[in-house]
Amino acid sequence: MSHWTLISIAALANVALNLFLKKGGQGLDVSGLRSLIVSLLLSPWMWCAVLSAVVLLTAFVAAVREYSLSLTYTAVTAMAMVALTVIGALLQHEQVSLMRVAGLSLIVAGLVVTARAA
Repeated sequence: MSHWTLISIAALANVALNLFLKKGGQGLDVSGLRSLIVSLLLSPWMWCAVLSAVVLLTAFVAAVREYSLSLTYTAVTAMAMVALTVIGALLQHEQVSLMRVAGLSLIVAGLVVTARAA
């Protein structure tokens, strides 16, 4: 499997992990430590988050074995940031300012330059 395939899988798992944590966190009972632990263990969203974390870790480690740590980490993080911003805007109606678009564009440009330099 190519390193870019592994990086893409890791980025998608990172996105899924964050979305599952957000959704799962909204349903937690935080009235006490015991109720928090029970609600964590009974939440299907949190179990999906755990599964996503396992996929993320596995793909990331496999990608790092084949390619540099600096590019792999940068690529996974940048791809996840862009995807989460788009998903947040589309599904959760988050506001995306022109400054945020400019910042994400710079992140993507930086990733492209970094990838070509490697």
